[in-house]
Amino acid sequence: MHRFMRLASLCAFALIAVPAGAATLSDRVPRGEVMPAAVHPVAIGGARQALLDASPAWQSFRSQHGDWIANWNGRTASPHRAFGPSIPLPGAANDSNSVDRAVRAFVRGNPDLFGAPELAAVNVGQHGHVWYARYRQTLNGVPVLFSDWEFRVGTNGRLMMFGADRHSPATAVRTTPALVRAAAREAAHTGLDFVDGRDKVEDGGTWILPWNDGSEGAAEYRLVYEEHVLVQDPPGNWWTLVDANTGEVLWRQDRVRHNISGKVTATIHPITPTDLLETVNLPNLKVFVGPNIAVTDSVGNYSAAATGVVIVTDSLVGTYCDINDDLPPPGVISTSASNFQNNVNLLWDGTKANDAERDAYYHVNRVHAFIKGVDPTFTGMDYAVPTRVNVNSTCNAFWDGVGVNFFRAGAGCVNTGTIADVIYHEYGHGINDNMYVAAGSPNGMLNAALHEGMADVNAAFLQDDPNIGKGFFGPGTTLRHLVNTARWPDNESGDPHATGLIIGGAFWDLRQSIGITLATHLEHFAKYGKPDDPDDGVAFSDYFVETLVVDDNDANLGNGTPHFSQIVAAFNAHGIGTGFFIHITHTPLADQNGTSPYPVVATFQYSGPVGTLDPNSPTLHYSINNGGYTTLTMTPTGNPNEFRAQIPFLQFGIVHYWISAKDTYGAGTTDPAVAPTRAVYTFLAGPASTVFLQDMDADPHWTVGAPGDNAVTGTWERGNPNGTNVGGVQCAPEDDHTPAPGIFCWVTGIGTVGDDAGANDVDGGRTTLTTNTFDATAGQHPMLEYYRWYTNALGGEPNADYWRTYISNNGGASWVVVENTLESASSWQRILFFIDDYVTPTANMKMRFVAQDSAGGSLVEAGIDDFRLLHFPATLAVGDGNAAAGLEFSAPMPNPAFGRTTLRFTLPAPGRVALRVYDLSGRSVRTLADGALEAGLHAIQWNGLDDGGHRVAAGPYFVRLSNGARELARKITIVR
Repeated sequence: MHRFMRLASLCAFALIAVPAGAATLSDRVPRGEVMPAAVHPVAIGGARQALLDASPAWQSFRSQHGDWIANWNGRTASPHRAFGPSIPLPGAANDSNSVDRAVRAFVRGNPDLFGAPELAAVNVGQHGHVWYARYRQTLNGVPVLFSDWEFRVGTNGRLMMFGADRHSPATAVRTTPALVRAAAREAAHTGLDFVDGRDKVEDGGTWILPWNDGSEGAAEYRLVYEEHVLVQDPPGNWWTLVDANTGEVLWRQDRVRHNISGKVTATIHPITPTDLLETVNLPNLKVFVGPNIAVTDSVGNYSAAATGVVIVTDSLVGTYCDINDDLPPPGVISTSASNFQNNVNLLWDGTKANDAERDAYYHVNRVHAFIKGVDPTFTGMDYAVPTRVNVNSTCNAFWDGVGVNFFRAGAGCVNTGTIADVIYHEYGHGINDNMYVAAGSPNGMLNAALHEGMADVNAAFLQDDPNIGKGFFGPGTTLRHLVNTARWPDNESGDPHATGLIIGGAFWDLRQSIGITLATHLEHFAKYGKPDDPDDGVAFSDYFVETLVVDDNDANLGNGTPHFSQIVAAFNAHGIGTGFFIHITHTPLADQNGTSPYPVVATFQYSGPVGTLDPNSPTLHYSINNGGYTTLTMTPTGNPNEFRAQIPFLQFGIVHYWISAKDTYGAGTTDPAVAPTRAVYTFLAGPASTVFLQDMDADPHWTVGAPGDNAVTGTWERGNPNGTNVGGVQCAPEDDHTPAPGIFCWVTGIGTVGDDAGANDVDGGRTTLTTNTFDATAGQHPMLEYYRWYTNALGGEPNADYWRTYISNNGGASWVVVENTLESASSWQRILFFIDDYVTPTANMKMRFVAQDSAGGSLVEAGIDDFRLLHFPATLAVGDGNAAAGLEFSAPMPNPAFGRTTLRFTLPAPGRVALRVYDLSGRSVRTLADGALEAGLHAIQWNGLDDGGHRVAAGPYFVRLSNGARELARKITIVR
């Protein structure tokens, strides 16, 4: 189903995934979502990171200022974030002017790194013991979007961190518009549900936008008009950038932050809808006493002058909250009073206003008081926040860029304006946005998952309770929990609420270790660093670094912070701490048909502000023919940062493998990033032959449909697919898998170019695709290979629909399950298996593929291409053919070694042998053997000396045994 898809976009912030059968805000995908090709993203890691690390400008900077580490912006070739030993800034005193001058002098003093930019100060302000100096680059006086220059300076005048997303156009940038503003306004609402006379467009600024089409090429720099398109149905506040010369819409993002999709049945006052009503004081409320206005204090008292008999009137409008009710008449109190009366008490109860009006007013004021208690200097929410209740729909709530909105009860959900932590969550979106606006980001926080996660944290920390959406579906129900094990990237989802649980869980873990007061201080003040990026992982890791900055007490992240271990542990538990900065670069092995072992080579780099790669941690994990995984320690090759290990030679087989590494804090990462649960590398070993290949460009005469199929859209079709995406996440494929000139594949609904993501996905049930009959009796160990596309991670109820494949050896009379998975991938995935692992191969084989939509709000898309039958020759010997089985290399004894250690190995046959000792950098320090040896057991001693006769330093070493194409390695530690 495609309902509630606004909530899955990059810019739509909802609280829940909608349960089956729930009514929703919209039954379609809103047109005009974010255009991610216009984003100018941070791209770090791998070869690009290494190349920029080695640049002369950066090496010169490090030679002057010490061992600084940079996370590079791959597009601008400038440091997105850099950390290292603190640098004194001459002239930096404890005031904004001197800090500004000192930072600008620092930029001018490093022209090779920074160039000569035009910088306009956005904000130079002190928060805690840190000065946050931020600038925006301009070109010919026009500000450049995404050109953030960030500097963190301690009150001691020392620079501890900086970032410079420098833009250096290769050609002149046009800064004079050719398009009149009226034409830009007209273009801005094209493609939206815009009604003249009801909706409107408001002009914003003029900017330079770094823009590209999503490729790796250099960005264009295009002059754009900023327009805000305000539509009522569905509610939208679209921030739109229109090319000021061509009228093309380059960027569009909805600032309405949707949230809470669910259902209601009861009333609420203090916490949940079923709590007993509790009498509370209403602060900050405007009371009209005749012609005068009084405002209640924190305990509800008011006082105003009056003469004679006056009318005292009150509605739920105050300094920080303005209640608007879609169910007339709105609550109001009106009574006459005279000036000789001492007390005129006003009681808001069910006879004066409905529950949503009273509860929303109280809880909005409570969350305002909470954030002012955390940070009295924050004024971003110091206005009468429009608070709309009883919106004519159910199971939802949203922040619209200015105010909060809550829906009526119905469809199994309570009234969302009567749930305390729903109100705190929505208000938390306002805190997120307005803190970023105050810090220089005109459109607030952009990353949807970060927005959702930190809104959850706001609700949880206010109540000191990790449960979000308590009572949403009735007594005892809860929407989400911050006590979780969600990790990046394993639990990344197209639903930003689910992805937000990763950082939400990290902060709740931190609260458990350091207490609610300090955890609240850190999560709030880290926002002054504006951690944000279109990539969720980068945004989360930036938040981790900014949390360390807030905790730091000497402007030097390199020596840790007072609560360093707790912060690192909390974020590492969720994959967004120091381990995020480990980068593994590896070229996956293709299918192999040689007679030698299979070397796996990878480079490992670390770019975090603290810590290093653990050189003992690079590990290869491999599985042969679906057996258990074997682990091998990867050893240095001698090339910088490069390690390797070897998978033993096989006569035939299917090999799965993945790579892992850790940093010195024990945090790890894998390659592929979601290995081994969601993806591993696969190759075929041995002389396999293709029996047939169906690439779908020619009609294979497969059958669509089976008894029980009931999908109403998204049934299987063969053709040229039309890709769709939500918030930059691909749903349906744009191209088939077959290399050019291949075009066709099977997909669940081809649709038309420009369709919304939910227009032709699998809806309402299942759809089945069955192959023709094929013969699998030739050769031995026949295998089937196909490439499949499957996504179910988007929409209101992600990760709820299974992909299933089946095989039959009796023409379809009975079926055996091959795949039954919820795992999604927005790319073509290779599936390869032995037929006889499931059924006995016959001449009457079939396969079928089933995609199904059983969850109400999910987006399901699937595809099949390049279906191939393979087998091995009948003459191939049976067995796994492990050619290294006879080569044995025992563990060194003793180990650790104080002096001598003995290395024992067994050769299966006479041959040439090399036995060498390597240090952790990959440098050979001692050759112990290099020549021909007889078969059998051998024992060679190492006395701890290098080739020059010098005693080696204490520490770990690797000993590598080479015998022809076979290699084995052992680790040894020398102690003194």
